[in-house]
Amino acid sequence: MIKNEGNVKNFWNGFIAGCVVAGACLYAFGTKKGRAGLKTLLDFSENMDTNVHKLVHYSQSNGTKKTIKETASPLESVTAVLDKMRHVSKHT
Repeated sequence: MIKNEGNVKNFWNGFIAGCVVAGACLYAFGTKKGRAGLKTLLDFSENMDTNVHKLVHYSQSNGTKKTIKETASPLESVTAVLDKMRHVSKHT
């Protein structure tokens, strides 16, 4: 007799993934905080080239330009870039 245990596991994995995606969509489109976050994300993406130029100018003007060798880890450099992007986007 052949068992279909693999199909059952795939069903539940898909079901859980669908619930997570549906929950994220409901939050993003169904709440004021979610819509505000989407609006901020859209505004930032529409002005991406301007934001990148401001970020580069900001980092050069404050003397915080570092090479990859000077940073302790790639995670810290990514975090620093994201922090600068948040800072610049708040001042626009």
